[in-house]
Amino acid sequence: MSKSILILGGGWGGLTAAHALIGQVPKDYRIAVIEKRQSFVFCPSFLRVIIGEKPDLNKVESPMKNLLRKDIEVINEEVIRINPETRTVYTNAQTLQADYLIIAMGSELYPGNIPGFTASSFNLYDTKAAFDIYQELKNFRKGKIAFLISRTPFRCPPAPYEGAMLMEWFMRQRGVRQDVEISIYTPEKQPMPVAGPQIGEKFCQILKERNINYYPEHSVTRIDDKSKKIFFSNNAESEYDLLIAVPSHGAPKSIADSGLTDSSGYIPVHPQTMQLLENVDELTTRYSQVYAIGDNTAIRLLNGMMLPKAGVFAEDEAHIVAKNIAAQIKGEKHSALFNGRGICYVDVGDGMAAEGSGDFYAYPAPWITLETPSPEVRKAKHEFERIFELWFSK
Repeated sequence: MSKSILILGGGWGGLTAAHALIGQVPKDYRIAVIEKRQSFVFCPSFLRVIIGEKPDLNKVESPMKNLLRKDIEVINEEVIRINPETRTVYTNAQTLQADYLIIAMGSELYPGNIPGFTASSFNLYDTKAAFDIYQELKNFRKGKIAFLISRTPFRCPPAPYEGAMLMEWFMRQRGVRQDVEISIYTPEKQPMPVAGPQIGEKFCQILKERNINYYPEHSVTRIDDKSKKIFFSNNAESEYDLLIAVPSHGAPKSIADSGLTDSSGYIPVHPQTMQLLENVDELTTRYSQVYAIGDNTAIRLLNGMMLPKAGVFAEDEAHIVAKNIAAQIKGEKHSALFNGRGICYVDVGDGMAAEGSGDFYAYPAPWITLETPSPEVRKAKHEFERIFELWFSK
C-alpha cells in the first residue's frame, strides 16, 4: 500500500480521523479504515435507549457500508497483530503496510472476567442489552434495581450514574418510584474520581436528592443469578431484582499481543501529539509515523491519575493527529497539540443535563466544573447524535 494511511478501528475516534484527513492530505493518499464490525455503534445513545427515547435501532447503529464519504475505504476485517516499526498490520485475511498508522481500536469489553456477569446482568454498553433493559423497565413495578461497575477504568465514566438518574426519572414518570429501590455499586472511592473531590461531592448530592443509594469501594468478585446476589471483595453482598452492569474493560487482544501496552494495560502515548511513547517519564516518542488515539491509549496526568476514556477526547485527538500527519506529508513539524480540555454533558433526569468541563492537564490536578442542570444543556448533548446525519446515508 504505497501512499496510504491505515486507521485501525471504525469507532468515533477512527471515523473522525478518517473524515478529518480528507481534504488535508493529498488526494493520491489512500485512507482506509479496518473495522471488524459490520456497523458503527454510537454508544452514548444507549442511555436514551434504556428509557425508551430512542426506539429505533437505526438511530444507534449504522452499517459501515452506508458511509456517505466513499473516498474512505472500509476494510471489514479483524486486526490480529501490529508491527509499528514497519507499519505493518496483519488481519485475519491479509497483510497490509502503510505510510502512516492511526490505532483507534477503543477498549474491549470482557464480561467473562467476572463470574456470573453474563448470566445475571444486562450489559449497559451493549446494543441489544440496552433495548432489552427498556423492555424490562416498562414492566418493572416493584423491587431492587442495581447498577454495578465491575472494574476501572471504563469508557464514559459518568454513564452508569447517568443511567441510574435517568431510570429514577423514568420510574417517577410511571408512578412506581416509591416501590423501586435504585442503587449504584462501584470500586471507585467517589463518582468521577479524576475530576476531584468537589465534583464527586456534587455527584453524590445529586444522587442523594434522587434517593439513589451509592456504595463506593465495592469491588465485585462474583454474581449469583439463582440467589440474585452480588458478592464483593469487602465481604459485603447485595440482593437485586434487576441488574444493569458495566463489564471489565481492556485493550483489544491484538494490541496486547503486539507488545504495545504498558502496566496500565493500554498504549502509552505522548499527551500532546498522540505518538507512542518510548519513555513515559521523559515523554520520548518512537515510530514517528504511528499514532494512537481514544480509549486504547493511556495518558498519565500531572496528579498521577489517567485521562478518562471518553469519545470527546477521542474526537479531539483525531483532529490533532490528522493535522500532524498532513504536516508531516508536507515536510513540516508537528504544530497541533492536544490540550487535555473537554466538555461532557451529564444526564440527570427530568429532561435536563449538566455541563461538565475543564482542563485535565492542569497542575497540580485537573480543574473541572459542573454547571447547574438545564434543558438547554440536554439539547446540546443530543447534538452529538447528529453524527448519523453527517456521516451515514439512511
